Amino acid sequence: MKKETYYTNEDIYQLLNKIAIAYEIKNKSFFQIKAYQNAAENIQNYPQNIYSIWKKDPSSIDEIPGIGDSILKKIDYLFSKNKLHPHIIEIFQNLHPAIFIFTKINGIGPKIAQKLTENLKFSQNEELALKQLIDYAKKGKIRNIEGMGEKSEKQILENTLSFYGNTSRIPLTQAQKIAKPILSYLQNEFPKTEFYLLGSLRRESSAIGDIDIAAKSEEPQPILTYFTNYPPSLQTIIKGEKKASIKLQDNIRVDLMVQPKDTFGSLLQHFTGSKQHNIKLREYANKLGYSLSEYGIKDNKTKEVKQFDNEKDFYNFLGLKFIPPKDRIGENEIYEAKL
Repeated sequence: MKKETYYTNEDIYQLLNKIAIAYEIKNKSFFQIKAYQNAAENIQNYPQNIYSIWKKDPSSIDEIPGIGDSILKKIDYLFSKNKLHPHIIEIFQNLHPAIFIFTKINGIGPKIAQKLTENLKFSQNEELALKQLIDYAKKGKIRNIEGMGEKSEKQILENTLSFYGNTSRIPLTQAQKIAKPILSYLQNEFPKTEFYLLGSLRRESSAIGDIDIAAKSEEPQPILTYFTNYPPSLQTIIKGEKKASIKLQDNIRVDLMVQPKDTFGSLLQHFTGSKQHNIKLREYANKLGYSLSEYGIKDNKTKEVKQFDNEKDFYNFLGLKFIPPKDRIGENEIYEAKL
């Protein structure tokens, strides 16, 4: 008997993201591209597995907020027939598979990824394609592509080296087991420093990419140096003035950011996410006359920036109760948190 295919929310997130990338390359409308991007984010952060919901009642996925009928029909087609909708197959035609891994690299958008695959030969295997991209950049072959140049080539090399080694997501429980001894390692050496997990790990999402950590301190260098000497580390990817990244076994990447007390609350909120929650929070703040960033809340009229050393005060300033990280999914949590 053929084993049933099980789809995770992460699977659907990746698929919809790829469609948005393909739409951008093929010059579809901004609204079509944005619709797929928003749907991808909503599904990634949805608290329940949508395939399990569909299995119980296929019509019930229509109730998932922020996803249009056209996209829902394509998801239903995938779940019911276990294959891609013909429209999706058509939109992926003539696109090299390496495009979709390249666009995960900072600074490489869909059009640049397309240009790279049109001018250079790449494997269809993601890991090999990344190695080839690094090799081409080191050999000076990217600078000769129209619209690139030495500066772009250098940036692509640096960003690809930084990205390389973390091309997949791991289960929450595995990420927690990896993060716990790192936090203990840091806390034992710096007992007066506050350390927090960030991103999807702090929100306790089902699948985790990088393991991100923030430290509240006025003296970043001793903490960053100690972090890069973490015994299980196989490689220091980068080490700057306020941030460092290391690579662990199984290509796990761990990032540590150190921020002073005055702006730490803003940083913690910004890098916890989710992306959709932050978008909706920015929209809400904008209606109040404010702009948000990792450094604080700016009054759009006076240009004054209010700083916060904790998240509770950050949310309270906007007239909101503290929203727990697990609830920051980008749905109704902001309006439910009004004081």
